[in-house]
Amino acid sequence: MPTDIPNRRILVVDDNLTIHSDFRRIFQPESEPKELAEARVALFGEAPSIDPHEPFEVDCADQGRTALALVEAADKIGRPYAVAFVDMRMPPGWDGLETIEHLWKVDSTLQVVVCSAYSDQPWEEIRDRIGRTDKLLILQKPFNSIEVLQQATALCRKWDLANKAVGRLNELSHLVDERTVELQHANRQLTEMNGALMRTVADLEAAQAEILRQNGELERLASRDPLTGCLNRRAFYTLFEKAFAESRDQGSELCCLMVDIDHFKRVNDRYGHAVGDQAIQAVAHCLHAGLRLADMVGRYGGEEFSLMFPRTTLAEASELAERLRIRIGAEAGGRVRMADGLVLTVSIGVSAITFGAHTPLELIDQADKALYAAKEGGRNCVMAMDLLVPGLNPAEQLELQVRRITPRSSSSIAR
Repeated sequence: MPTDIPNRRILVVDDNLTIHSDFRRIFQPESEPKELAEARVALFGEAPSIDPHEPFEVDCADQGRTALALVEAADKIGRPYAVAFVDMRMPPGWDGLETIEHLWKVDSTLQVVVCSAYSDQPWEEIRDRIGRTDKLLILQKPFNSIEVLQQATALCRKWDLANKAVGRLNELSHLVDERTVELQHANRQLTEMNGALMRTVADLEAAQAEILRQNGELERLASRDPLTGCLNRRAFYTLFEKAFAESRDQGSELCCLMVDIDHFKRVNDRYGHAVGDQAIQAVAHCLHAGLRLADMVGRYGGEEFSLMFPRTTLAEASELAERLRIRIGAEAGGRVRMADGLVLTVSIGVSAITFGAHTPLELIDQADKALYAAKEGGRNCVMAMDLLVPGLNPAEQLELQVRRITPRSSSSIAR
């Protein structure tokens, strides 16, 4: 039933049809002329009929089963009764309490007034059977019209308030359900967006990692000689400048080696440039294999390599250079697959920062002079710069001399 329409439907359940008429007169009184009402008061002192001010719709039943059928029918069409006035004794059928129990099973919101005489069941028995409830009132017989009308009016309004409360709760529940659906939908959208965002972040991270990898690869390609994998001349010199500055600032040792493949033009002329490239690769491999982690090797140009040994004395660098020369002579030729029996040797020049070089190029030039001396000295050997006057400060000496590191018997193969 709509919550904005007052419910004034009354059900009277009593086996006495006269009682039905009494209730109808109370709830649906016939209006009498004003003059007659005033005469009644003047003659008998009787108050005029009560005007209920609100129209009541009254249905009557003489037995409990009939009342149940009316309540069921009203419930089906959506026009329930607000109040039922139920007589306690209605032989031969259900008594009032049993009737109430059946009515409440169909309509639990029905307000009930029990019409009872003093000789009927006491209140304790009614309470024990019906239970504690605020939907049940007692109307003692005999009753007067004002009391009946007041109870009916109050209980109908109580039913209206309860119905409005239920309607409001249903409305709120519906709003909550709608809002819940909206929030669930929004939550699903946020979850999907969050998943898409996480996938995007993962894709971006993967793309960033790939960019870093490619940048690293590009940087490696830009700094490496494509034939040998050694540092190219520009990259080697950049790192050599940094190591030279650190050596001077910290007063640490720094040595430079210049390495040249002996008689490389003969290899190219005899076997061709493909074999010449393999020879360069073989020598580069031996140089890399013989270096320490801090050492660096770069292809300086053609068949010439430059090596840098940080924190290494001239004696240590000379010894490392000699080991590299021996390794190349023993292994490099065998790595050239297209020229069986090829023997490759190198000449090496060594210099150190302790000889007073002021720039990296000056240190490289000193090592190159030692390399030239090694070539002039028969190739396949190591030559190192040395002081012309031992014990004298290098800055006070106008020239340096070159000292042979390789024993002469070891270089006879190259001649």
